[in-house]
Amino acid sequence: MYVLATILTTLEQPEDWQDIVTINLPSFPSPPYLRSNTWEVMNKFQTIIANVQEIEQATTIVRRSTALNRAIGELRNIIERGGKETEKDKFLPEAERDLIIKIAQKWKSSLETIATEVGDITITEPISSPYVIGDPVFGQLFVGREDILRELKELWINAAQVQSVILYGHRRMGKTSILRNINSCLDADIKLAYLNLQILGEVRQGSSEIVMAMSDEISEVLDISAPNDTDFLQSPERTFRRFLKKIEKEMTCQGLIIALDEFETLEYLIEEEKISKEFMKSLRSWVQMSPKIGFIFAGLHTLKEMSSDYFHPFYASFSRNILVSFLSKPATNQLLESPNENFTLQYTKEALEEIYYLSNGQPYLVNLIGFYLIRRFNDYRFNQKIKTDDKLTLEDVTAIINNNFFQQGSYYFHGIWNQAATSPDGQQEIIKILAPYQQGLTINQLLETSNFTESEIEPIIESLKRHDVIEEKDNKYVITVELFRQWVTNEYYVAQEKN
Repeated sequence: MYVLATILTTLEQPEDWQDIVTINLPSFPSPPYLRSNTWEVMNKFQTIIANVQEIEQATTIVRRSTALNRAIGELRNIIERGGKETEKDKFLPEAERDLIIKIAQKWKSSLETIATEVGDITITEPISSPYVIGDPVFGQLFVGREDILRELKELWINAAQVQSVILYGHRRMGKTSILRNINSCLDADIKLAYLNLQILGEVRQGSSEIVMAMSDEISEVLDISAPNDTDFLQSPERTFRRFLKKIEKEMTCQGLIIALDEFETLEYLIEEEKISKEFMKSLRSWVQMSPKIGFIFAGLHTLKEMSSDYFHPFYASFSRNILVSFLSKPATNQLLESPNENFTLQYTKEALEEIYYLSNGQPYLVNLIGFYLIRRFNDYRFNQKIKTDDKLTLEDVTAIINNNFFQQGSYYFHGIWNQAATSPDGQQEIIKILAPYQQGLTINQLLETSNFTESEIEPIIESLKRHDVIEEKDNKYVITVELFRQWVTNEYYVAQEKN
């Protein structure tokens, strides 16, 4: 009885809803209870407190509104059940009944005062999809990269000098999004000049075009005038070196990061003889030139994996290779449930579980799934006039994973497949062998099924693991992304059977 009296006294204290947020109830006794209905209500108050805390902490209107509605609903239920007058229907013992109802009414009135502010969400028109397919993401869509940003902060802000970095990971993993969000996320006096090397297109003026493009971006970020194009065309490397010395003296920020995205483009340009391999020596000298200027190169590989010998000395200039891999489960859920402040749909727990299972947190696929779910919801609610809850369910997720989905995602799927065609040979064959086996195969089963020897298969397995295509679980190798496994199965087994 003493614990119950203490709890009731605590519940009676709040004067407004924000006081409820701070309540910390003592531990409840273990069942069985002498007053089981009373303790049932105490547990409901514990749930109500959690909902009120959610109202304060939630980042979206829909989550705040949902938490408010749950809290008021529970309080209304306590009032209605506790207020039964007849002896037969009485739910609560006489001794505490009036006090409990009084507390519930007081809390309910307090929460109802913020109902207008929080909002009652009703979806009356088609929802614009907040999910971004393919392009870099910003704002609330940029989630789950705190570890990478923390590492970059250590290398650029907490270090004695700005250090150069390799950012690598397979296609559509979010490397560009990280580069484009660095300035806003690091909250420091570090400026980043970003250049996607693929936008250069057909390079006809050699390395001049590259350094001119880099200089234009640097000039815009630092508001320092760049050399004229004639100087770059006549002597590109020397002119750019002089420009770096100039900005080192004139820039007022703590440091400059020059970001080169799609770094493999340089290897392609050298192989096609669009630029000289000597350009890599110049680039290496720029990387080592100033403690205030660093480079970050983003691409599919570490420099150590680049096939040509002229990249190997360049590799020694970099202190860190940072892998951009899959989003964690909490980050995936955050991306889906809170893509912006006004997102009004909810996901069931089962839907979230299935999306993570299918995508393994691959950012592009998570956004693609979200996009198709919004389209399905809009079609059902507003085109077909089918009455649905404002929730996305497991049934919805299952329904959208169809041929249209795989066609829309074909750039991603083909990108992973084509990357597996590079050295070492045999990666595509191992993927095809694994595809029909959802639970994976052991190394012995792979050796039995393929024509590879143990020494031949080892580098193939390591390459596929390094690029997040396969992983080892319970002594079996499985394809990391379930949707990619399904795509391979459809492309190379189902399609062949139809033919």
